[in-house]
Amino acid sequence: MLQTALPRVAPASPFRSLPFEVEHKSSRAAAIVQILLLVPVLAMVILPIVLVLALAPHDAWEAMTHKPLAATVLGAGLIAWLIVLLVPAKRLILGFGQRRRVRIASERVTVDDKGLFGSRHWSAPIAEFSGIAHHVRATLSGVRHELVLVHPLRERSVLLLAANAIGQSTIDEATRLLRVPQVAAHPLQRIDQRGFNSSVVAALAEPQTA
Repeated sequence: MLQTALPRVAPASPFRSLPFEVEHKSSRAAAIVQILLLVPVLAMVILPIVLVLALAPHDAWEAMTHKPLAATVLGAGLIAWLIVLLVPAKRLILGFGQRRRVRIASERVTVDDKGLFGSRHWSAPIAEFSGIAHHVRATLSGVRHELVLVHPLRERSVLLLAANAIGQSTIDEATRLLRVPQVAAHPLQRIDQRGFNSSVVAALAEPQTA
């Protein structure tokens, strides 16, 4: 999967003071490339069906009538292929141009999501979060390190920082600043970056002084 460029190491001391702000932007270029790769594959599945129904509908009906089992198996296979291809296409379109802004201040985490199809805002006290997890995931572009503020509800876990490497000192500063423990990384806690989901997020930490 294509990724936007990440810093070689985590920014120096991004967790020095509150409020802490971070913005995640989906890569439009990556989404466009992936959609362009999906289009010909979808065409290879859909075009033959359209041509058969348009040019030989009677023959297609006769084949389904005389060999219903074979027609059913063929139809089920085509539907399965369409689902396999359309689901990632839908996720790419929904995540195209998505932007998330996270702000942590006054013992609360505030998240604003904006995308092509609307926006969403939510807020939760830091006390609801169980801690900070350090995830390391392998991608086609290399290794990606992530610091995730983990919430019991997976969809409310928040990506704090992404880089090609994150040192333990940075993790310690984050736990001290937010006053939460470091917790063990778990695959289910990883943020699904859909635009976020199938697209890659470029994280930019912008700490500010009160």
